[in-house]
Amino acid sequence: MIKILSLKTQLPSVVAACDEAIEKLSLAANNPQASLYGVVNQILYPLVQGCESKDMKIIKFCLGTIQRLIAQQGIDAKGARHVVDCLYNLGQGHVLELKLLQTAALLMTTSDLVHGDTLARLMVLCMRMVVASEARDASTAHAAAATARQLVALVFERALAEANGQLKVNPADVRPQSNSKAPKDLKPCAADAFLILQVDVLMYRCAA
Repeated sequence: MIKILSLKTQLPSVVAACDEAIEKLSLAANNPQASLYGVVNQILYPLVQGCESKDMKIIKFCLGTIQRLIAQQGIDAKGARHVVDCLYNLGQGHVLELKLLQTAALLMTTSDLVHGDTLARLMVLCMRMVVASEARDASTAHAAAATARQLVALVFERALAEANGQLKVNPADVRPQSNSKAPKDLKPCAADAFLILQVDVLMYRCAA
C-alpha cells in the first residue's frame, strides 16, 4: 500500500493512465468485437510514460512489458511508432542501452511495422551506440554494431519480399521521412532500402 501511495504521489499521470488502461481492458474482455490493437495501444501509453520517469526500476519494468507485447505481436503500426520514439528518447539519455537494443531488434524481427522515419530513428539509435565512450563500454558498442547490421539485412530482405509480392505494407502505416529523397514510385520497403543505401554511400564518401 505504501508503494502504491508513493507511486501515486511521484507519477500520478502514469497511475491515471494505468487505471484507464485497466478499465479499457475490462470493457474489451466483455466485448468480443473490441479492437485488440486499440486496447494494446491504451496499455502502451502508461508504459511509455513510465519510461519517461527517472526511476530505473520502473523503466526496466516498462521496457520488459513492451518487449512482451512485441513478442506476442500485439502492437500495430501506431504502437510501433510510439515504441520507437520511446526507445529513441531513452537512447539520448544513455539509459539501459542493451535493453534498448534488444527491444529494437525484437520489434524488427517479429513484425514489419517499422518503416520510413520510424526506421530512420531506430537506425540512428543503434548507430549512436556503436562508438564506445566513458558512458558506454565496448560490449554495448559491439552489440549496437551487430544490431545495426541485423536491421540493415532485414530492410533488404523485406524489400526483396515486397518486390516478389510476398510482403505488402500499407503506405498509410508509414511515417515518411521529411527529407526523404527516395523516388516517389517506390513501395515502402524499397524506399527504406534506397535510403539505407544512400546513407551507406554517404558514410563511405565521408570516410574516403
